[in-house]
Amino acid sequence: MKSGNIENYKKSMENIKFSDYEKEHMIRQLMNGGSANGGRMKGKIDIRKLGIAVAACLTLFSVTAFAAGEAAGIVSWNRIDTRTSSFEDLAKIEKKAELDITAVEAFSNGYTFDCMEVEEAKTQDEDGNDLRHFKGIDITYVKEGCPWISLSADPAEMYDDPHEGDTTVRDIDGITVYYNYTECLNLPVDEEPSKEELEREANERNFSISVGSDERYTDYCSSVNFEINGISYCLLGFDLDMTEDELFDMAEEIIIAP
Repeated sequence: MKSGNIENYKKSMENIKFSDYEKEHMIRQLMNGGSANGGRMKGKIDIRKLGIAVAACLTLFSVTAFAAGEAAGIVSWNRIDTRTSSFEDLAKIEKKAELDITAVEAFSNGYTFDCMEVEEAKTQDEDGNDLRHFKGIDITYVKEGCPWISLSADPAEMYDDPHEGDTTVRDIDGITVYYNYTECLNLPVDEEPSKEELEREANERNFSISVGSDERYTDYCSSVNFEINGISYCLLGFDLDMTEDELFDMAEEIIIAP
């Protein structure tokens, strides 16, 4: 990105305010997207060095995952232009995404709805050729003093069976729910992982390495996944002070929602 464009982006974003969790959310998606799916992403640009205004302007949040059939990967991005802070707009968001999903405005543990937006994704083959296009919905929940939690709802046909190696499996009202806890090692671009760390990444399903941070640090991704009527749901957060039972309880509230 040219320096002139960076300055233009900064000027255009001066009057737009983002909360701390939104800043964290965008940076994680830009820098760590796909790490929970086991894909190491080398040579990423360090968005933190460019400033949050630039990150806010970059609506293409690229992530990598394994897909079914001939598709070798998925590229996805959030449609910030569809973002709304009103839960009553769910029907409008569903119409734009062409999906009928199940969601709640608030959970019994204190997490409440903050915003939602349409996601878009396309599957690609090994040569980067586009195959199919999908739409989904991303909902963010917040609780004072706690990390944000995101609920993503996407067509289940986007993915192959992603549940090999999940930590715990539970049946909730006839729906199979999978819990996953992943340790994510983040490294600067100029730092190579050790031999032991590479061996862990190769052999441990719940350990991943992402390159592109401004310093070495480790965070932990907790998630629950389940499918209802052809829609794949993923409830996810980083560094959550929550047990797997608490995340299963949140999943149950979505599953039994009227």
